[in-house]
Formats: sequence, structure tokens, C-alpha cells
Amino acid sequence: MRNVLNSLRRTDKFSLGGGKMVLWAPEFPLWAERALGFWDHACFLEHRVEPLFTITLLDERLRPLEFAPSTGDWTPARRLDIGTLKGTGIEVLQERMLTDDDVLVARLSLMNHQAQPTQLFAVVWTAQTTGPETTGPWLGQPRIEGGRIAFTRRTAGGADAAPAHYAVAIGADRLPRSWAINLSDFAAARANYPRWELTPFSEKMTANGLPRDRHIRGGPWASRANAVIFFGLDYPLRLQPGQPTTFTVGCAIAPTKREADLALDHTLSLRDPLTLSAAAWEEWFAVVPQFVCSDPYLERAYWYRWFGLRLNAIDTGGRFNLPHPCIYEGVNAGWFRHAISYSAQAHIRELRWRHDPALAQGSLLNFIAHQREDGSFPGAILTGAQASLPGLIYHADWGGAVQALHAIHPDPAFLRQVYEPLSRYAAYFQRERDPEGWGLFDVRNQAETGQEYNSRYLFADPQADQWGQFRLKGVDATVYIYALFQALAWMAVEVGRPAEAERWAEAAARTRAAVQTRLWDAQAAWFCDVHPVTGERSPARPATGFYPFLTDLAGPEHLAALTRYLLNPDAFWTPYPVPSAALNAPLSSAFGEWKGRRMNCPWNGRSWLMTNSHICQAFAQATQRLAPELRPQAAELIRRCILETFLDGDPARPTSYEYYNPLTGQPPFFRGTDDSMHSWIADLILQFVAGLQPTVDGSQLVVDPLPFGLEHFTVEAARIAGQRVDVTWRVGQGLRLFVEGRLAAHNDRLERMIISGRSLS
Repeated sequence: MRNVLNSLRRTDKFSLGGGKMVLWAPEFPLWAERALGFWDHACFLEHRVEPLFTITLLDERLRPLEFAPSTGDWTPARRLDIGTLKGTGIEVLQERMLTDDDVLVARLSLMNHQAQPTQLFAVVWTAQTTGPETTGPWLGQPRIEGGRIAFTRRTAGGADAAPAHYAVAIGADRLPRSWAINLSDFAAARANYPRWELTPFSEKMTANGLPRDRHIRGGPWASRANAVIFFGLDYPLRLQPGQPTTFTVGCAIAPTKREADLALDHTLSLRDPLTLSAAAWEEWFAVVPQFVCSDPYLERAYWYRWFGLRLNAIDTGGRFNLPHPCIYEGVNAGWFRHAISYSAQAHIRELRWRHDPALAQGSLLNFIAHQREDGSFPGAILTGAQASLPGLIYHADWGGAVQALHAIHPDPAFLRQVYEPLSRYAAYFQRERDPEGWGLFDVRNQAETGQEYNSRYLFADPQADQWGQFRLKGVDATVYIYALFQALAWMAVEVGRPAEAERWAEAAARTRAAVQTRLWDAQAAWFCDVHPVTGERSPARPATGFYPFLTDLAGPEHLAALTRYLLNPDAFWTPYPVPSAALNAPLSSAFGEWKGRRMNCPWNGRSWLMTNSHICQAFAQATQRLAPELRPQAAELIRRCILETFLDGDPARPTSYEYYNPLTGQPPFFRGTDDSMHSWIADLILQFVAGLQPTVDGSQLVVDPLPFGLEHFTVEAARIAGQRVDVTWRVGQGLRLFVEGRLAAHNDRLERMIISGRSLS
């Protein structure tokens, strides 16, 4: 197995994740390079936890020594920074990591290049702010206990964050010499920086250490509200010439004090916590198909996506309304730090390739656990007493995702578990979203498609962008439910309820006929949204007009939509495709400007990875099913959509922002939303670069790579229907498929191969 950690190595990244409840990926880090320790915020679930801690090194005269970094290096397992303490001959190597016990670890290795021993004092400290007694945020149980800083935090929540309660424990791999807890007013402008001179300790520290005093209430009202509580631990360090001195500090964040204490104790008892972090990441990478190829962009994008999925993985042990492990949508505190139904459909497609289907299955089962009485799924699962926002849904392709998962991991028990909930979900759309009985389904506001600020909604209501309610028969909403009807018809047979299959097949047929007659505009060659009252087709050209090609709703008679629009450089075939709306349509903007204002989430022309995933999937399937002459363009589209995620075209610097400028490829740096898991990429590579396409009924394994012009590619250790599957391509040697190590098929050319599903049983 290749060294994935080493292959993702770069200098410009800091993000650390452990796959549990804590994440360290500050979107705009101010101190990640300049300060020792972790001062920039972490996330506990959706909550921003800041500051964490810093390490100040003092000389013999108790003067702070400034860390001057010279080089940095990152892998998913750790961040490494090397520098010096200014004005000394001391070299500092700082390694930072986040363990799968939710402990942030900073390990210093200090090398004294001077001729004489040097005495330093390391002070581990933090500065925790409090708010008003009535509204918080509150700091509870501030103490130093057993040589550790400990406190709890409680927040009132609000907006998209639930009320929170969590515990923090900070300590080192040895007991401190001295300690202090001091209460203070805020600094000017409420600055809370990791600067020694801002602390009370800078005045109180002596050769004997910190004063061992504990002041947690004070002032005229004997309160700790609207204040800063400074915690400090003091450790003398004697540096011998030419010998490294190591010093390790950990910060555990957990739901309870006991969990934080146990996690910190365990981590600090390890001889080398870095090995724990690296081993956890290596285990994650080992249980997915091993992919290498001659294109560095495709290979790096594949492994970078698997990094992003674990970075955003969540396992609460069944708490916080998440009975199953899953993937959060993104890194920023707040909304993205939730299980969101719009992105969960994409996670299932990616995670189905893991050897264990539990994460993929959990991505749906969590929403089933919170299914509403009317049959709908919540748009997101909150972590507090209120598990969801009333009324909010996202349209999603649950049917297609379940079938894709079953094609890799056939599991009759899982189908029985989800069939009835998905039937109720489909019935909700029939009852609530199609009062006309056309077989076409309503979009009710711009939020629920996940695609705000698009001119398609103004067709239904000129003020739709002001977050009001409207009705629009949406192409995307209809395609998703059509795919669900088809999936339910198949599932009904699989779970032993064949009498219900006909009902779902009839529902699919009704929708199919309505799409052909009402949504398809033959003159315009476009699948249009439709007004539910007038039946008029919308003139808007959103990228969702290509979504019918995800299914058999689109046939040969609809290919003009691809050739006239998708392959048109003035519309969608931009240097960095695919804009979320045709760039030659009214109100479209490559720069994310909506009516003259740059927006955070504009879907009127930015190239969104979520849209790109849909359209790459749709176009690739269409070329394989309907238009083989367009296969080279399908390969080009996938490659260009992947290429846009690399900063300045540098194959060593992949990203995963929500969207990019379709003309320049520039990501929205101002959003700070890198590592957004809002799409599927690894799945596209395995399907269409390597060509692995098992059928949902298990009857065939199709291997049908698109022509990417690769000298070679290899996929090893894919698990399909419980069997190991490998596929290789070498120019001059051909395409080879192996099942459990045996050659199952061979073609001298890069052309479709099919083996019977019996070969996998």
C-alpha cells in the first residue's frame, strides 16, 4: 500500500481531524504559525472553542522568547513547524496533531546549539472569556487539579447552533512546578492574543514560578462575568548542549469532565502520540480502494477527498441526536458542522467504496431516526434538545444513493430497514409537493434546493430571493423523486413486498410522462422548471436542467441539451466548468454577484462542486448509454472539474471549496470554506477513470473507463459484493480485471468489459 500521508504532504495547510467530535481547521488562522500550541479556534461538534492554549518559553531572566518559524510541513496526521527562538542558539521543532480521542497535542523538541546548558521556563496558559451572567457564554468549574487546567463551557446557542456544554482539560507530560488562576478585565478592544505581556503572569512570575493563587471571582460585584480568566502552568526545562529536550502538551475537549480527563491521561501516557495519529489515518486510508495513475491531479484529488471525509467524520457514540457515525458537511463552526441531508446523498456515494458500509448506511439512517410525522426528513440534524429546524428540508437523491450503495455492498437487512421510511418520504412528496397530481414536484423556497440566488426562482416569484415561499415544479426535485420511485419499485421486490412494486413503477411512469411532456421544451432543447398554476415553462437556464441525464428520463431525443448548452463555451463549457447557471443567461455572474452584491452562496454562475458532481455523473452516463461519440468530452469534463480544485494549477495543493470562479478557477478565499464535503469526487474517479460500475442487481460487473489518455492506472483492493476486485490499465499491456487475485477479464484496448455477477459470488 502506498504512503498516502506522505503523498498529501504540503507546506500551506494546518487542518487536523480525528474522526470523533473535535476538529482543528481554523478558516482564517492568525496564530497557527506564529504561536506555539493551539490558540486559533477548534470546533466541538458545531461549536467554536477558543482560545485553546499556548506555550510561552521564558529565558533565565523571565523574558519571553519569540518563536521564529522558518519551515513548515503538513500531512493529515500532523502539522510540523521548525524554527528558532530569536536571539538564542535554540532550535524548536513543533509537531501538532489531533488524536482519535479528541486530544489536541503539541510536542516541542528543543535543541540547544550553544556550548553551555540553558535554563528555560515553559508556561502553558490559556485565557478564557466570559459573558454576562444572564446570556453567557459561561465558564464553569475553573480549577487546576492534578497539575491540569480544567473548566467547562456552556453556551446559550442560537441561530444554527444548539445550546452547548463541554469540558476542557489541558496538561503536560509532567507535573508543573507552579500554577495560577487570575481574573482580569478585558484588554483594550477585547484583544485576546497569545502574547505574554497581556497576561497577569508577566508581572507575577518569579524565579520561583507562578504565585499559586486562585482568583475566579472579584471586582466590585464579586463576579467573573464579562471578564477573562487566565490559567497558567509553569515547567522548568534544562537544555543540555547538543541534546534534544522534548515537552508535550495536550488539550482534551469532550462532553463531560470525566471523558476529557481520561482522554488526556491516555494521550499523555503515550511515548509518541504522533504514532497514534498516523496509525489512525493509515487505517482509514487502508480500507478504501488503492488508486494510482499517471495523472497527478486525478491521483491527488482521489486521496485528498478521502482525507476530507475523515477530517469531517463524526462519531458521537450515539449521542447528540446522531445514533450513527456520519460526515459533517464542512469545517466552519455553525451550519456546516451538522449532518445535512443535501450533502449526505453525496457522502453515501463516496463512502460506499469503504470496505465497511456502516458510515455510508449511517448517513441515511441518522435522517430516518429523525423522520417527521409527515414523512419528510429534516434538512439538518441539530445536536441539542431540538433535533431539527421546523419545516426545513433539502431535496436529495436518496433512491439513487441507496442503489449505488447496494451495488457495492448488497445488504438485504439494510434494504428492509430503509424501505418503509423511504416509502413514507416518497408519499410525503406525492401528498404535499404535488397537489396537481402531475407527477412533478414542488420547490417551495430557495433554501431547500441548497441552491440560493438563482434566477430560476424569480420565475415563480420576483421576490423569491428574499426568502419567501413560492411554488415551482423543479427539475431537480422531480428527478430525485423519480429516482426514488424507481428505487422503491426495485426494493419492494428485494424486501419481499412485490405487490407494492407496481404502485411505485406506476408513480415513476407518471413522472416520466410528465417530464417528457411538461418539463422538456423541444424547441429550446432544455428541461425547464414549470409554473404549477399556468403550466408555463421557465426561461431560466440553471445547471439542474441537465439532471434528467442522471436517469433514463433523458433519451436520444434530448441530447441537444448537452451539445447546445453543456458544450457551449458561452453557456456552461467554461475553462473551469460547470457554472451553476448558464453564463449567457440574465442575472448570471462568474463572480458570485447577485444584483450587484457579491454573495456568500450564489448559484447564479459559480462552479459548485455539488453541481459538478451531478453533471459529471449525468454526462458520463449519457455518453455510455446514448452518445459514445461524446465520451472524450465526458472525460475532459471530469478532469477539468477536478483540475479547478488545485490552487494555481499546482498538483501538490488540492482544495475542496464549495465553489470556484468558472473563468479563472479562483476559490472563494473570503468564505474560508475549504474541505467542504458537498459533492462526490472519489466515486467519479472509481466509476469513470477506473471504470468500476457494478450493477445494482448484482448480475454484472461492468468495467468501462472513459478515455482520459492515461499511460496507466491501478485500483487495488476494491470490495464489491464481498470480493476483492483489482483493475489495471497499462499502455501496451491492456485492461485487466482481477477478482480475488484471479484474472477475470482482459482487453488489449481501453474498452468496456463485462463479467457475470456470478464471478463475484
